[in-house]
Amino acid sequence: MRSKTSYFNGTLFRKNLARFWPLWGGASLIGALFPLAFLTILIREHSFLGEPMNDPLSITAGYYSVVAWIIPILSLLYAALCALAAWGWLYNPRSVGMYHSLPITRKGLFLTDFLSGMAMMLIPYAVTGGLAILVSAAVGGVEPVGLAVTILAVAGQSFFYFASATAVVFITGNPFAFAGFYFIFHFIAAGAEWMVTRLMTMFYFGVERSYQGVAEFLSPTMYLTRKLNVDTTSRQIVNSEGWEETVLESVTLANGWLIAVYALAGAALLAFAWGLYRRRRSESAGDVVAVGWMKPVFRYGVALCAAFTGGMALYDLFCESGRTTAAALPMAVCMAVAGLIGYYIASMLLAKSLRVFRGTWKGALATVLASIVLCFGVAADPFGMERWTPQAEQVQQVRLWLRGWNGRGVTVVLEDPAAIRQVLEVHRAIVAERETLDRDRFEGETHYAYFDLDYYEDPEDFSGRVNRSYNLPCNDILMDKSEALQKLAALASDPLIQEANIFDQISGENVETRLTGGYASNLYNLETKDREQMDLTLEQAKALEDAVRRDIQAGHFGRTLFMLDGRYEKAAYSGDLDLYYSVTYLDRPQTGSHSCSVSLSLSVYCTETLKALEDLGVVNETRRLLTYAERDALENEEKGIPYTYDDPYSGYYDEGFYPADTVYPGDAYVYPGEEVDAALLH
Repeated sequence: MRSKTSYFNGTLFRKNLARFWPLWGGASLIGALFPLAFLTILIREHSFLGEPMNDPLSITAGYYSVVAWIIPILSLLYAALCALAAWGWLYNPRSVGMYHSLPITRKGLFLTDFLSGMAMMLIPYAVTGGLAILVSAAVGGVEPVGLAVTILAVAGQSFFYFASATAVVFITGNPFAFAGFYFIFHFIAAGAEWMVTRLMTMFYFGVERSYQGVAEFLSPTMYLTRKLNVDTTSRQIVNSEGWEETVLESVTLANGWLIAVYALAGAALLAFAWGLYRRRRSESAGDVVAVGWMKPVFRYGVALCAAFTGGMALYDLFCESGRTTAAALPMAVCMAVAGLIGYYIASMLLAKSLRVFRGTWKGALATVLASIVLCFGVAADPFGMERWTPQAEQVQQVRLWLRGWNGRGVTVVLEDPAAIRQVLEVHRAIVAERETLDRDRFEGETHYAYFDLDYYEDPEDFSGRVNRSYNLPCNDILMDKSEALQKLAALASDPLIQEANIFDQISGENVETRLTGGYASNLYNLETKDREQMDLTLEQAKALEDAVRRDIQAGHFGRTLFMLDGRYEKAAYSGDLDLYYSVTYLDRPQTGSHSCSVSLSLSVYCTETLKALEDLGVVNETRRLLTYAERDALENEEKGIPYTYDDPYSGYYDEGFYPADTVYPGDAYVYPGEEVDAALLH
């Protein structure tokens, strides 16, 4: 009679579950707490159970949310523990000898241990899910399709994560190395992209290259938690008590097919693991890398990662280029040194000895050369990222942030083609002067302005965003010589930019606004020496709004953004002007109207607004706006501290003029080449 070969050993399967019951038992206990907590909430909020839910799809939406954002992270961590429980014997030479002496073939050991580990993976989910189904059924919230999708999704993710952990198990013979390799396997793509983009950011002026997820599908946990989503459609109903409430009409697990793709990838990884186990030597227990052909991959992979991360760290610690970006030669030296250190660390781990220097000079030389080539290759900017600026027709929207060192900055979203062209002109000027502007030492007192741009070819598609971010040095000398800085200063006061900056909250095709009033603050009373506030009537607010818009069109707002401290304090007022609005979004009528305010910082350049304040009686001979310099002088006077600065407006007082009526000629340096309007100077 022909004998049969069994590929599954029930005794070993039960033994594994019995040995590691604290693992899956503890996980089951923790998981059971959540449906029990949900049951407690239902009992507390309802006097009895069994009443059908008006919206059973909400339970399905909850299941899908767990599948999309919680199960991937839990499975990533729990699969590593289950793999160590099922396959931990591979890491101990005595255990390996004992297991391989059992009357079970390698196929039998592989299948039995894999099924043991999968059982330990699924038992906590089965316990938690079973209790959740019972609680849902108690309130009539079981929805068959959603329940089936949830079960398949949890099973698919559990299979993939445990299969990936199983594949990593056979690469190494050390439990600590397994933990490292497992998480490297799941995040190597994201980590590699981070290292390359970080190096690019250090080399390229203005390129704040952030993580883009170019190969994120190779980092499954990150990819699943970003791509899986819960799509819902809802409608309004009137409940039995006569109240309107929202109920779901449909719930879908968006991109749920990705779980099936990863499950197929898990099957491939399982086949790969079996191939490794078939050829695995028993003597490899304890080795950092148990697969011969993977040892060079490990050695040079560690060296490469060390060259990137260690090289950048060494450069930040010890090197100074005199520029805001990194210099290629010192960076290449730092990367070569760090890569060499990483190469020998990996060699010591593989050899389990410190004596690895003899006979390894060829590999060390290859590591040094590779580090230098990589460094100079990135620094050469072969794709022209540092020099890139888009064409106007490629940009549908620009999000712009502009900050000086004084005053309020500019934050706008631009879709007007004319405004976009102006931003592009400034950007191109900055790129053209990057060699001049990319320095950290300049003659004279220097401050830095922050200019950040987000370009969108499609405003609805955030994946197509391209960012450029510049820290630009500014002082009197640079402002006179740099065309880029002059254009940037002009952009700050451009009517299209300031209109969007000041009135962005109350503008748009689907926005209906109504002015309701205003408020003036920090007005100084010359008689009482007090700071006063004043509520503005609707008529006063309307007159001031018109004046503000005239100042915007004349380019008066934003002119103090690049002034140095002394001149800014003499030109900018410490008082604020607020305009109040009632805003209604026409595309969301159900939200009703809400209030918002537009807050304005005034300067001596805002002549239309200052004149309106005087005409309306908000500012008069007794109640005045003070510049920061005047405010500080008064505060020092009150404290008995003599104030010695030369008041630029002293020549006008005898003629009956106040600082609000004048523009200090010395501040005109902000706009080199522009003639100061004689009418403004009286």
